[in-house]
Amino acid sequence: MSSLPAILRYLYSLQHRGMKLGLRNTRALLRMAGNPERDLRCFHVAGTNGKGSTSSFLASILQESGSRVGLYTSPHLVHFSERIRINGRPIPDETIAAYVRRLKPAIESTGATFFEATTCLAFCWFADEGVDLAVIETGLGGRLDSTNVIKPLTSVISTIALDHTHILGSTLRAIAREKAGIIKMGVPCVTSSRDPGVLTTFDRIASARRTRVSRAGKMLRIIDSHSGRFRLHSRSGWETGIIEPGLAGAHQRENARLAVAAVHLWSRRSGGTVSRVAVERGIAHVVRNTGLRGRCERAGRFIFDVAHNPEGADALSSSLINQGEGSLVVVIGMMEDKELPGIILPLSRIAYCFVTVTPVTGRALPEKLLRRRIHRLSFRAYRGGSVSAGLRRAAHIAGKERRILVTGSHYVVGSALGQMKSTFA
Repeated sequence: MSSLPAILRYLYSLQHRGMKLGLRNTRALLRMAGNPERDLRCFHVAGTNGKGSTSSFLASILQESGSRVGLYTSPHLVHFSERIRINGRPIPDETIAAYVRRLKPAIESTGATFFEATTCLAFCWFADEGVDLAVIETGLGGRLDSTNVIKPLTSVISTIALDHTHILGSTLRAIAREKAGIIKMGVPCVTSSRDPGVLTTFDRIASARRTRVSRAGKMLRIIDSHSGRFRLHSRSGWETGIIEPGLAGAHQRENARLAVAAVHLWSRRSGGTVSRVAVERGIAHVVRNTGLRGRCERAGRFIFDVAHNPEGADALSSSLINQGEGSLVVVIGMMEDKELPGIILPLSRIAYCFVTVTPVTGRALPEKLLRRRIHRLSFRAYRGGSVSAGLRRAAHIAGKERRILVTGSHYVVGSALGQMKSTFA
């Protein structure tokens, strides 16, 4: 494996090993790598929706406070290196190559999966680079997720919704139990969830682990300004100035509040204070500081958003309606395990029509089936085929009058972003 393409092919080939829930492989792999996770001071973020945005807001605030911050998220949209960043800078290609060469014997001896190997790689780089703090986002669930080998400074859980039910459970409480697996003995936790059943589940698990789960909504109040701007106010009198958020939508204000609440919990425990300026700049400059993409991202007449479940689709449509958007040509592709009506119905509020595509992944719902099911819901849907062909079809339908929304999956948005220049050059 002398070339970077060969190394990345090897890394991606590990996806054929599938997904293995449990920590045994990860622990063995990290042990052979020298247990880099033990050198990291981390925030651990789980949840169904908003965990990627919350992780990025949190990393951005910490970075604005003067810390050197590692950020590990998944999946990537265009380039693998997006998953692993320090102060917004993606891990260099040559560094990826060096770590994969070094870790390959351990990867092979443990039979590590793609995500297990990637998690180990991230922890090694962060430890070797001596980051001050790291923000680690779970991949799937929490209890059995590969990232759950760390003992964080604070555990953070965003909203809980029905998603990946074939793996995590078919009820909110069952999914909450899996997400709450990141709550560690004596480590404070904060959540943005408001569901009574979910909160009861969190509290029960936290009590058994001699800690408690704080509610972000009780810690900090959102005070609306205008044009999407807002302030945060705590019971103790701490308050920000007017914040111009770097991400649009009421749901992003909730994610920002959760990130600030996590910083508050940590600083309170460590005897520090939260800088208003760091909070304001971190929320405002989240995209610049972390490279976050695919959250109501605009490029000309295109809008890209990775909403991929009913709660995400509802938040996206509400956000776009509030921005005055409507009658959009919606390019959509989905995974076969998703709850289709729950995604299509909220999007229909802003859709002129749908253009169905099949992203390149074995879990994709074929666009023909997606189109047929949208027709059964009595909405217009047109064949797009591949993502690139779907973009061209949508542009033809939209003409000069309409905007185009690309959504439904990280795979669809990532493929579209990667092809924009070649498709519409």
